[in-house]
Amino acid sequence: MSYDVVVVGAGGTGVAAAAAAYEHGAKVVLLEKLPFIGGSSSFSGGAIAGGDTNAQKRAGMTDTTSEGYANIWLDDQKRSFPGGDPSMPDEKRVRAIVNEFGVTINWMEDVIGHKFAKPRPFGYGGPNYAHGAAESPVPTNGRGSYPGGGQYVIKSFKAYLDKANVPVLTSTPVDDLILNSKNEVVGVKAHKGDQQIEISAKAVVLATGGFARNKEMLERLVPIYAKYADVSVATMGATGDGIKMAVRAGADEYKDAWVIGLYAGSPVKALNATFSWNGKYKKSLFVNEKGERFVNEDLPYVSDNIAAQGAAWAITDSKDPKRVAPLNAYNDPKIAVKGETWAELAKAMGVPPKNLEQTMNQYNKACETGVDPLLKKPKELLIPYSKPPFYAVRVIPQTGGTIGGVKVNEKFQVLRKDGSVIKGLYAGGEVQNRPYYNRVYTSGSGMGLAVTSGRLAGTYAAQEK
Repeated sequence: MSYDVVVVGAGGTGVAAAAAAYEHGAKVVLLEKLPFIGGSSSFSGGAIAGGDTNAQKRAGMTDTTSEGYANIWLDDQKRSFPGGDPSMPDEKRVRAIVNEFGVTINWMEDVIGHKFAKPRPFGYGGPNYAHGAAESPVPTNGRGSYPGGGQYVIKSFKAYLDKANVPVLTSTPVDDLILNSKNEVVGVKAHKGDQQIEISAKAVVLATGGFARNKEMLERLVPIYAKYADVSVATMGATGDGIKMAVRAGADEYKDAWVIGLYAGSPVKALNATFSWNGKYKKSLFVNEKGERFVNEDLPYVSDNIAAQGAAWAITDSKDPKRVAPLNAYNDPKIAVKGETWAELAKAMGVPPKNLEQTMNQYNKACETGVDPLLKKPKELLIPYSKPPFYAVRVIPQTGGTIGGVKVNEKFQVLRKDGSVIKGLYAGGEVQNRPYYNRVYTSGSGMGLAVTSGRLAGTYAAQEK
């Protein structure tokens, strides 16, 4: 088989890359190893952050500039989990990609045919940067996107690709890149069932996502998250395939990687409502294996803090017996336990009783005074836990993806360690997203980065000679 451009991976990055490459005159094929398309993007909230968009102009919004969202993004990175590369994020790259987000949103309307609802704020408040699909239900949790809203983005791109007769081959894993004698990428090797497939191409775009589901890569790059590979909310296909292919072809891989940390939840999802409010933890209370508080639950994301503990639990009480009733079915510190006193609860958890007793007395006192001297939690979020029996619900972190991949230039061409371009090889999305973050994820950036890097990579790939 022969095409101008092969796109590997059919998530948000891949479908955008294929659409853009076709738009710019290339003969394109899109390959996906799973039986269905969408990747992690289809499970996401689906809202794309952007400024200076036509949708915002139609709504008369004047405070929604691209520069404004870039400032929010960069300021948000200041709350990164400690230990990351201090040179990250790359401010120049963040501002450059955010300037393209609005272009992508307008392109999705004008070319792809995607319909956006009236822009609204993300969970952090502020201007109306969140562009959700018109089809997607309006969120009721105060956030700018709706769980699963990403499927509507994928649906629009698939309709465009179908109309353009761009072949989308599912259940077709790509096994490796094909290189010529000059170590230039000239195609891919794949298979569909027992059938071996070779596709020659002028350019290949890697859009396979990150490595959230690859325990070995996590152990090497982000070890504190390795044991949580199986509970990531990333697609099952997020096993780092594109990153590994690029490295085999000579790409320079980022060694300082991290994860897109999202949620904290019980291993038994049905128990989440016993300690959270509308999926949020602002009024929750977390303690670790020492029986001590370790994080201000008011943070937008608390998964990194939880992953850094030996174990973590959410504490609650019996003020609302109906709410906590499901917890009575368990007596397992890896799921949930209860006790009539803090000391009894601590023994059931396996934590030092004196520590938990002191922790809860101090916390309940903070609720009385409205001042939290330990973690500075806002007064309105300090909810006392004083009515026995008391409960501890085990919580574990969940990721939506990873931050890392291989190095690319401004055209999303993959680079070798000496900075030279691997001709014919492009990458987008989580295959190359390290420069945009330190060690924290910013709301709205994921889908925007996916479809925008895909659009740009596909555009440049179509121009490959």
